[in-house]
Amino acid sequence: MASLMGFDYSKIHVLVVSYPAQGHINPMLQFAKQLASKNLEVTFVTTEASRKLMLQAQDTVLGASKKREEVRFETISDGLLSDVERSDVELVLNMLCKIGGETLGNLIERLNSQGNQISCIVQDSFLTWIPEVAKKFNIPSAFFWTQSCAAFSIYHHFILGNLATAWDETQKSVEEIEIPGLPRLSLSDLPSFLLPSNPYGTLSRLAVEQFKSLPEATWILGNSFQELESEEMNSMKSIIPIRTVGPLIPSAFLDRRNPGDTDVGANLWKTANCTDWLDTKEPASVVYVSFGSLAVLSKEQTREIALGLKASGYPFIWVIRPSPSEEGINSYKNLPEGFINEISEQGLVVPWCQQLQALSHESVGAFLTHCGWNSTLESLSLGVPMLAVPQWSDQSTNSIYVEEQWKTGLRVNKRSADGLVEKEEVEKCIRIVMETERGVGMRKNASRWKTLASEATVEDGSSYKNIQEIIEEIATKALSISGSGVLI
Repeated sequence: MASLMGFDYSKIHVLVVSYPAQGHINPMLQFAKQLASKNLEVTFVTTEASRKLMLQAQDTVLGASKKREEVRFETISDGLLSDVERSDVELVLNMLCKIGGETLGNLIERLNSQGNQISCIVQDSFLTWIPEVAKKFNIPSAFFWTQSCAAFSIYHHFILGNLATAWDETQKSVEEIEIPGLPRLSLSDLPSFLLPSNPYGTLSRLAVEQFKSLPEATWILGNSFQELESEEMNSMKSIIPIRTVGPLIPSAFLDRRNPGDTDVGANLWKTANCTDWLDTKEPASVVYVSFGSLAVLSKEQTREIALGLKASGYPFIWVIRPSPSEEGINSYKNLPEGFINEISEQGLVVPWCQQLQALSHESVGAFLTHCGWNSTLESLSLGVPMLAVPQWSDQSTNSIYVEEQWKTGLRVNKRSADGLVEKEEVEKCIRIVMETERGVGMRKNASRWKTLASEATVEDGSSYKNIQEIIEEIATKALSISGSGVLI
């Protein structure tokens, strides 16, 4: 093995390539920032269209690095015309699969010609074509998983054929599914893409195909931490070991080693300033409501949540994303007539906000969430109890962990006939978290996970050590490939 004595880590150049959605960009960009803080040269790559949205959404321009610890941004084309709506995951992935290899290859050639050659490519799990590009340039790659280790295990066992009963319509009588290292799960607790009732057949195929590129990866990384999912990780250790590098949250909200690190650095929508409004509220009195960057609620569901929030009497912030069909202008058309005026003293409805700043504010006492993995991990890391209303994908799996494993929240019951969450249920669950002994217990558990999340990222913490080891292994690989002994 090549010696790392006196090694200059600034000669290591890592390319981090993300799928162009907020839930993928955030953790991968934060990981890129972690690497850059260790003196590595890091280039973050996403599509031209998503970078354009990032630039439009913030006052500062993201450009080439001016400081060593900054991340450089580069783009590749997704092959779509500028006016094409990109909320169709299948369309974007298929186009990237067709042209991504060529455009990324051109980028690598250009970057290599400018100085430090690429030492490693960190690949979003959605971008299954990247290993072929890496192989062409003799660059080792890392597979980056943006969901939980539990979801990783479920998908992998499905691929191995261990979850065939979950897919078979004739086996609906199966009440529990056993997977090593995981709690007993019902069919409805599995990621929705694995269920017979899933209407998104193509997305099911794409979800499973992510794992095609696993054998080509030198490293498998996950945005979680050892203490949170130790049994899930240990059960996979002998099959496909996944190394946790999270929670991938800006330092100011977690370990506080870098107080200036207050933002992931990429939003696809303009953010509203919620801090001044939150400053006027009592501690732990506000319900923060957000269903992430992809979930779309029906008009009826929006109405029920609105009426439940109003009836609870608690102040709330509700994030309702801008509608792409209205050129970025926020639409409240699904809210009950007159709702905005009626709750003007009680609530604040905004198109987007800095979620970490909201969740870390002392006035926020609960998070009504879809339980996407980023939101779940952020809420755990900031000690905020959750009210889970999962929509699709891995969110049902996350929600059962929130309620039964980590005991930091509860699942809001849905009407069996159509899956609707009724206003009475919304009000009831808010009151449970805010007013009962059960809610006090959730808050204590959330505080415990907050402490453990921070401990994982400080020096000698589990994720901190994993990142250090990965960096050293990348450097060793780079020296081995270059044929050098010591690079100074």
